[in-house]
Amino acid sequence: MRLILLAVLAAACSRPAPDAAAEYRPGDESFTAALPGGWKVDDSPAETRKAAFFGPPDGPAAFTEMIRVSLYPATTPESYRAARPGLPTPLTETAAGGAKAWEFLNDSEFPDPHGGVKKLTSRVVALPTPRGLFVLEHTWPAGASSGRPAFEELLRTFKPKP
Repeated sequence: MRLILLAVLAAACSRPAPDAAAEYRPGDESFTAALPGGWKVDDSPAETRKAAFFGPPDGPAAFTEMIRVSLYPATTPESYRAARPGLPTPLTETAAGGAKAWEFLNDSEFPDPHGGVKKLTSRVVALPTPRGLFVLEHTWPAGASSGRPAFEELLRTFKPKP
């Protein structure tokens, strides 16, 4: 419930992104990446979160997805995952910004503020860097279309600050 409430509040406090994809850099300049065009941005300071993007900006599922970029002191994807019990999917190798990364999928359920239960799917990509572990997470309603071009573009263009 807290996660959904935080996401709703963050979306309400966010600012619009440019209409076309553009390079995004948070205030602390910890990374750069292509920002999804038209998505809302919340880059207010948080303990581990560097930025959150809410979109897509239109269509029947407008603003039902979130992409979050966080930086954790964990040094390996395994240590990050071990700190979060109950994540059933094994780690698989992938890439982010051309560097080796690992990913897993996670399904979760949260109380829906309008009644019932909201089912979500998250694709989590962990990228070890000398500064810590960047975690790029894309969350969407379970069972929704699997076309995720905004997240793929973020993964392709993600560059952590050395």
